[in-house]
Amino acid sequence: STITTVTLTFCPTNYISVPANSAVGTTSDFCVAKYEMKCAADATGAACSGTPVSQASNQPWANISQANAKTACTGIGSNYHLLTNPERMTMARNIEENSINWSTGTVHSGALNRGHSDNSPAATLVASSDSDGCSGTGQVCSANTWNSQRRTHALSNGNILWDFSGNAKEWIDLTVVTDKPNPQNAWIEINTVAVPTTTLTSSMFQGSNTSMTSANGIGQYYPGLNGTGGGADISGDFSDTISAGIYSLSLVHSPTTHTAAELGFRCTYTP
Repeated sequence: STITTVTLTFCPTNYISVPANSAVGTTSDFCVAKYEMKCAADATGAACSGTPVSQASNQPWANISQANAKTACTGIGSNYHLLTNPERMTMARNIEENSINWSTGTVHSGALNRGHSDNSPAATLVASSDSDGCSGTGQVCSANTWNSQRRTHALSNGNILWDFSGNAKEWIDLTVVTDKPNPQNAWIEINTVAVPTTTLTSSMFQGSNTSMTSANGIGQYYPGLNGTGGGADISGDFSDTISAGIYSLSLVHSPTTHTAAELGFRCTYTP
């Protein structure tokens, strides 16, 4: 089948349009950064400053708190903000329901690609052309050739999104104050917890097929320590293996003080 790329005129450069999904809380289409946010000041992403940009070159902007990521996105200009949970769920559900993202070519059969997540190399990567989705991973694939380490996902409108799972974890604009305890202090399967917190309903963290596990490439969930919750980050990073995926969610980190070399962010634009 032929996929036609639809680019809405309201999206800024290197932002792509995402169809709304009222089932997970979005009522109108929005634009999301095609790439994890980068900066012009530091190609390694380790000591970024200035205005975040969506571009293929440079490593993702890291070492930033959730609070500062929110400020960085709104600082781009009017109608920009840090990716919200309804927006990331809209993206994830769209990816889940698109057969091109599945290893078998059939939705809910086999696995979704997890992106750069096998710790080889043990670092975040720059992006490349959409036809080179395995760029930098040591694997070989294309936009139409599946590989677990393929870093691109296709939306239903044909737009291509980079590193939505793997490469760098990404802060989103969600903070949970009270979480259900995680006695293992470890990653757990998303479908083993009906409602992970007192504030998240299933449509805020689970796929449309709730039987999926990390074996299907969706990622895993890391509850907040001792039931305290925290700032939400998604995606998983370059070393998270089966915990990385489009539904990966962690609530373990402080939104104001936590920074890490493998944790970045993504901005969105709503007209």
